[in-house]
Amino acid sequence: MATFYHASQASLGVGDTTVVTSTSNSTIVLSILVANRDGSFAADITTSHNDASDVIQNYLAFTIPVPADANVELLSSKYILPSGEKLVAKASSSADLDIAVSYVEV
Repeated sequence: MATFYHASQASLGVGDTTVVTSTSNSTIVLSILVANRDGSFAADITTSHNDASDVIQNYLAFTIPVPADANVELLSSKYILPSGEKLVAKASSSADLDIAVSYVEV
């Protein structure tokens, strides 16, 4: 059985950004890290698990504040993402937050 390690990064705006789309029924999300590049203001992060039709299945984070010049780890345990489904994120303000997702496809 092959194992593929991946990382996905994105700069977030106020609209939905697809960060990861699963191509395997064994996609395991290991880490979701959000960093605030703004030196003066906090920004909120919202992250959801959406199905292939873009319907929200659940929220992994909902308006979680990320302080200025800081980062927040959103995932304290592994998360399984079924094939064709995705992680979607958005920020409360444009160009302040970056997101990095580490995951494994088995």
